[in-house]
Amino acid sequence: MKYLLLGLISLFSFNIQALEYEIQLENESVSVAHVKILPKEEIGLHRDAYPQVVIALQGGIITRLETDGSITDVNFPTGRAVFREIDPPDQLHRSINNSSTPVELIIIQLK
Repeated sequence: MKYLLLGLISLFSFNIQALEYEIQLENESVSVAHVKILPKEEIGLHRDAYPQVVIALQGGIITRLETDGSITDVNFPTGRAVFREIDPPDQLHRSINNSSTPVELIIIQLK
């Protein structure tokens, strides 16, 4: 339970709101979560604290809104693995699904 709470706190430092986020596996080495981001749904200010492999069950583009004002679109193609590096400690961002369809992901965090 301790690792579950630490993983959630380190991955997301915001209120989850309606975001569908389910931890499927958690240990000292890895955390695996199933995430569904609905159309126009926004993930609040956070940083990605672990390197991660993301596999889209239902792909799409997630827009990263950086605190410095820059905007980056991250493509998660259906059925493909995408590697994401950790964010620097002082770099926070919000994420939003600007599309009209849900984006469904398996996120594998490497601790």
